[in-house]
Amino acid sequence: MFRLKLSLPHWSWPVWMLILAAFLLLVSAHLLVQVTHQARSQQVRLQTLEGERDALQVEWGRLLLEESALVTPVRLEQLAAERFDLHLPEAPDLQIKVIQ
Repeated sequence: MFRLKLSLPHWSWPVWMLILAAFLLLVSAHLLVQVTHQARSQQVRLQTLEGERDALQVEWGRLLLEESALVTPVRLEQLAAERFDLHLPEAPDLQIKVIQ
């Protein structure tokens, strides 16, 4: 039967542990760089979204002010009078009916 013989150096146990520790250190350093990059990217994205949110809140405030200015009773009365020739009835034109 054919046996494959690996020729590994016959280093002592502390040397292999040192090599393993160095390898694990490199892997953890690489992962740290990746995580740091992702965190910074997410921070930039968060700041962008917060800026968009602030702009939308300002626009929403302006729209609320515009809406409140357009639907005031005085403005509605003016529009009804100008566009549709509608006026509030005078006292003699009112009829009050009591339903029992």
